[in-house]
Formats: sequence, C-alpha cells, structure tokens
Amino acid sequence: MDWGAAGVSGAGAGVDAAGAASADAVAAAAGVGARAGEPTCCAYARELIRGAVELEELPYGWVRPWRFSAGQRRALASCLAWYPGIFRQMATCTAGIRLEFETDASEVFVEVRTDREPRATRNVLKGMKPEMGDANAAHDGFSFDVDGKHRAGEVRLGPVVGSYAAATAAAAMPGEWAAGITLELGELAGHRGLMELPGFGRSHRVCVWLPALRGCELGRIAGNGTFVRAAGGAVEPVLLVLGDSVAQGFTTGDPALAWPSLVSRELGMPLVNQSVGAQVFQESAVAPLPTNAGVPALVIVALGANYRYGRCNERVVAREIAACLEHVDELWPSVPLVVLKPHVGAREPVAGSCFERVPALIDDAVARVRRRRMAAGAPAVLLLATPALEERQLSDVDGHPTAAGAAALARFVLDELPKLECRCLAETGRYGRCGACGHAGGKGSAKAGRAGEHAAKHAHASGHEHTAKPPVSSAPSIEDTPPGQTISMFTLLDE
Repeated sequence: MDWGAAGVSGAGAGVDAAGAASADAVAAAAGVGARAGEPTCCAYARELIRGAVELEELPYGWVRPWRFSAGQRRALASCLAWYPGIFRQMATCTAGIRLEFETDASEVFVEVRTDREPRATRNVLKGMKPEMGDANAAHDGFSFDVDGKHRAGEVRLGPVVGSYAAATAAAAMPGEWAAGITLELGELAGHRGLMELPGFGRSHRVCVWLPALRGCELGRIAGNGTFVRAAGGAVEPVLLVLGDSVAQGFTTGDPALAWPSLVSRELGMPLVNQSVGAQVFQESAVAPLPTNAGVPALVIVALGANYRYGRCNERVVAREIAACLEHVDELWPSVPLVVLKPHVGAREPVAGSCFERVPALIDDAVARVRRRRMAAGAPAVLLLATPALEERQLSDVDGHPTAAGAAALARFVLDELPKLECRCLAETGRYGRCGACGHAGGKGSAKAGRAGEHAAKHAHASGHEHTAKPPVSSAPSIEDTPPGQTISMFTLLDE
C-alpha cells in the first residue's frame, strides 16, 4: 500500500534525549500533508478506542483519549495531591488505552500525533541501570497484537513525529494524510501458487496499545482491505487498576507488557488503567467510571510505595489509606477487590518517612473494608503482599520492573486471584480456613479472576471478627501536615 510520504512507519520513528524528533525521523516525515495513495477502507479512531474514560474532541474528527475524567484530572493537579506537578503530566499518558478493531487488510495506517515524554518520565529513566539500555532513548511507544498474539519487535517503540497543525491541515483536504505509523498485520499468503490481493485475505482482530508514558491524539485508521470496524459490541465488564508508576508501565519498554496489561489479556477482561507515576492513596482522584467505559468486574489497588520518598506523618497516611479504600468500597461495593501492599525492599526511605509502617496501615484499612463486606454478604477483599523481584528483573534501584519483572508480577496476581472464589475468605476473612473450598492448590487460571463471582454468590454474613485493629483516630493537628515533601524519582515542576 502506497502511503507516499505521509506516514512514518514504526521502524523509522526516533527520539532524542529531550523527547524531540530526531533528524532522521523528521526527514522521514517531511512529507506530512503530501498526497498519499487513497486507502480502500477507513475508520475514525473515536470508534475504535477502548480503555479511555473520556474523549476530547478535536478539529477534523481527531480525538485525544483520556483515562481520567475532567474531575479526576482537577483532583490530580490540585493542592490535595502530593505531587500535583507530576500528576498533571502523568494524567495525559495513555497507559492501558487501546485501538481495537477487525479488518481484512494486511497493512494498516494509524494517523497519530504523540506528546513529548514528560520531564518526570525522563527523570525516572535517567535512573535506569546502564545494562538495561540507553536511558536517553525512548522507552515507550506503540505495540500491537494480531489475533491475540503480541507482535514483539514489529514496531520500534518511540514517538511518531508530526505536528498537530500539519495533521489537521492534511485532514481538511481530500487525499491528504498526517504522520502516523504503519502496521504490517500479516503476509498476503498465496494459495495454490496464487497471491491473494488486499481485501481477499482472512480478517484479523487487532489491538494497538497506545503509549504508557506519554499522551497522543488520533485521527483516522485506514487499511488496504475492504473494512476497518470496531471489535466487540456491548460494553463489557472491565478490570480497573489503581496504582503508581509500576502499574502505569514504567521501564517495561512496551505498553502491552505492563503487568495490568498482561493480567487483563490473560483474564480476557478489558482494562482501564488509572495508575499514576508517584501516586499515593488519594481519595479525591478515585471516581466512578462513565457507563461507556464499562462497569468494573474486578478492582486492583496497588499503592503505597511512594510514601518511601516523602516526609510524612503516620496519622495522616493512615487516614489517607483508610479514606481511599473506603471510597473504593463505596463506589464498587459488589465488586471483588484486590489490594497489593508495597514491597519494603532494600531501598532506605528518606528521613522522616513513615513508609515502614505503610504495610501495617494498609492491613488495618483493609480489615475495616473486609468487616463491612462480610457483614453485608458482599464479595471478598483479597490482601496480597507484592513479592520481591530478582535483581535482574529490576531496571533501577527504585524497583521499576523490566518486562520480565512485570511478567513475574502478573503471574503472581493471576495465581492469587482464585482465592477470591474461596467461600471462607468471604465469610471469615481467612483464605482456606474451612478446608472445603477446593482452591488449596494455589495456582490460578485465567478464568478464575473473573473475579469473585463465586464469592459474591456464596458470601453470607457472619459474626467473625478480624484480629486487625482499625487505625487510631485523633483530632487533626498542625503536626499532621507532611513537611517538605520530596521524592527521588521525579523532579517537581513549578507549572
């Protein structure tokens, strides 16, 4: 398919240390707005986007997908947030957002303009181990699955060049195309010595993973076949993940290889990833999903590690954790809940941090949620301790995983999810206590995490009390305000 000079294939896109387009990439995209060969099928990205909470309308049919609502973005950038300058940058990133479609094309072109990598992202990448690769290169971009199989190495990860002005100018003129990426979906296999023509081959189910560490804007998706159409129909139950930089996808090198993406794919459950680099427990940043984004069938909360990097008062943190988890429980009381406690690790917290107490504070907050659920006969809440990864599975001293490390975390979560089906976990708060649940094997299946429908079905109120005590409440004082919050991974901005 001849796209002329209008598109930049993934293999030709590059970026320098500051996130700007390299000279070679700019040269490759010099023809933005030039007349390209007209495709035989086309659809607008807005019809194909999954995992987004909002779509910001732009001129000429372009959209910017958001994984947070406008209200959530205000909360993340407000004085209620620990690191609003960082959160404002991370909220634009499209972690977990996908283009999902069916097509009989062998080659597909995606009109796209990417943002520069946020400064906070670059500061994290500077801490990568030298053996993990060039920290100044791009460690994120686009990847895709075809018919459920991930195409590793087919698209070099990195940004695609092209200004929005050029993109909209091209969209306004028939036959003009903005910069983007070209995806080779499969060979035009011959049959009995005859080469199949575009549009005569079998159809493919395609999932294009958008960048986890930057934002982007999308226009049209076109192919050399006879159709490009949205995959699926009705809104499906989704996996909602509330986490920090590890869950967002830092240093995995591929947005499809972050552990929430892997868990989602194994469960066959669409993903909404609302993880934010540097995030802690922030009640105001958690909000119900709009109906078009899907209804959560499983909620995973993986927060707490970033208390390591700031001076904090234990009573303040206890209230933050309890308020956030209770808010999650209020929003989705009939949805199975998994809470991952952070791994303490060898990295020493900063002076004045209460991080070493955070796992115990999460224990107390989860116990309160569990008691309410047990009394209401609601689905179980599962508390897990994040396992320690091997040194070779870590990209830096801050515990960001490599792709192999993220895969290990995903396997751990998947293996533990069957515990949600345990009746005694729902009734007593203790997994396997009655010995009759039949889940003692421990190994999970992809289907097990459909997330506790069995537990919800069989849960009954009981008088058993959890031994953990709720956080000690006291009147707030001036000492409760964390002074001089600092963080080693990110540079705070004065924006």
